[in-house]
Amino acid sequence: MTINHSRRKLLIFGIGLSLTAPRLFAANKPVRVSMTSDARQITVSLPAADKRSRVFMLSAPERVVIDMPVASFPPELEHALTVIRQKFPWIAEGRIAHFSPDVARIVFTVKGKPVITRTTENGVLKVSVTQDSSAAQTAVQALPVVATKAPRAEKPLLVMIDPGHGGKDPGAIGNEGTYEKHVVLHIAKRLQTLLDQQHGIHAVLTRQDDVFIPLYHRVSLAHEHEADLFISIHADGFTNDQVSGASVFALSEHGAGNAMSRYLSQSENSVDVLYDNDFKTDDEYLKETLFDLDQHETIHRSMDFGRHLASNIIKVHHMHSPHPEQAGFAVLKSPRIPSVLVETSFITNKQEEKLLGEPVFQEKMARALADGINSYFLNEKKNNLLS
Repeated sequence: MTINHSRRKLLIFGIGLSLTAPRLFAANKPVRVSMTSDARQITVSLPAADKRSRVFMLSAPERVVIDMPVASFPPELEHALTVIRQKFPWIAEGRIAHFSPDVARIVFTVKGKPVITRTTENGVLKVSVTQDSSAAQTAVQALPVVATKAPRAEKPLLVMIDPGHGGKDPGAIGNEGTYEKHVVLHIAKRLQTLLDQQHGIHAVLTRQDDVFIPLYHRVSLAHEHEADLFISIHADGFTNDQVSGASVFALSEHGAGNAMSRYLSQSENSVDVLYDNDFKTDDEYLKETLFDLDQHETIHRSMDFGRHLASNIIKVHHMHSPHPEQAGFAVLKSPRIPSVLVETSFITNKQEEKLLGEPVFQEKMARALADGINSYFLNEKKNNLLS
């Protein structure tokens, strides 16, 4: 999503007030492998001086092979690959494996002819992979025409859907044994399908399976792959099993507004400490959450996004609070992507645990979220905040 900055600054900050650029940190660390993407290409960064860093192609089928030293390989690359496979339809398959004891290998099986470019700067080899433009044009012409209400910007819109918890982190567990991590994955997958088929909005999941992803890496995935919105889906629990209803949260810079918000955010934020022995983030900006003008604007937009969601959720389900609330959830700490966390219901409530397990309710909730996301984008377009 291309933001019309001059228009937005006029609306929010006043004429002549410029946005503060994010703080830059010196990068004098050993080169680690990373995988990022924009609207059209995948970029893999490798240590240029290491002879184990190499790129080549194989045919029948067309494959791009990228080798790298195991010592530079970050475990979170597997989650980045999950996003890549969903984001680019011309990637038929993407796999990561140990080729030898000291070499890791990424293999992209590509539909059509891939185009590879290489650049080296400051000891970093950047390998960009995209689809041949003529093949891409043919693929676009072959796609069926889908009626859509969604606004179309020059850069395709991308929503990052984050099903909460996963793997060794089950999330909240209902009295009948329903796991939060399973329920929210079902809702997230249905939301992804609805956005694509009914609104023409591309969406990817941070996880498609029952795997654990640290909280800060979920946010990093949204940054690395240029998401326009981030929505984290949950079905949390509370100490009082009578508490019920859905809630929508945006980030707060002053802490949670009430006791329940504090309880929920503290419970969610403890996940990394409880389940990830290697908990850390290299993103200093995320660790500190700098509340400069960029962050203030993002919170403002997140609250607006939350209002669009809440107005649609309340049509299908009782809400604990009819208005977006604010709390210090770690997954909402993006400095530039509007981000919300949705508690679809309380799994510790007997009636709502039963609802959460029903496909009909999951469908209703997914449709409400899809309509809210589409409504938000339409409003951005109407107010000339997309260009």
